Amino acid sequence: MTIDWELYLILEDIWRQEDFQRLAHINHHGNSVLEHSFKVTCLAWTLSKRWGWDRKSVARGAILHDFFLYDWKVKGSSGPRRSYEIWKMHGFTHPGQALRNSEDRFELNKRERDIIARHMFPLTPLPPRYRESWLVNICDKLVALGEIPLYLSWRKRKGTL
Repeated sequence: MTIDWELYLILEDIWRQEDFQRLAHINHHGNSVLEHSFKVTCLAWTLSKRWGWDRKSVARGAILHDFFLYDWKVKGSSGPRRSYEIWKMHGFTHPGQALRNSEDRFELNKRERDIIARHMFPLTPLPPRYRESWLVNICDKLVALGEIPLYLSWRKRKGTL
């Protein structure tokens, strides 16, 4: 794999951030949150570059879209909830958590904030506002679909499948 130096330089401050590096140790779809986020970033970056869209916002929003700092598969890790409180489930809440974590550590523009906050649409009710947000939303779902075999083999190795 060749390194796109423009992409590296855009994300350099994020790569170096200590809490962000913790994502390498949180499992997500059979690999790490960091690996998943990087795959989404690379796909969205390539398309936004080809189409002449705001690739800097795409890259930063995509790499931060899952910047939650807990293993959501551990019961209670994302906060307490009763079984009927589905709106408190990880799928609904992690975009907000990722946005808060990102805003606490980095300066974000409006597109980056929208990418992070709305990447789980239609699970979360508000649709993306910008074409760059739609792009990351779709790339996230495509990458997640591609990770299903990895996730299933991980579950099989753990003995939970």
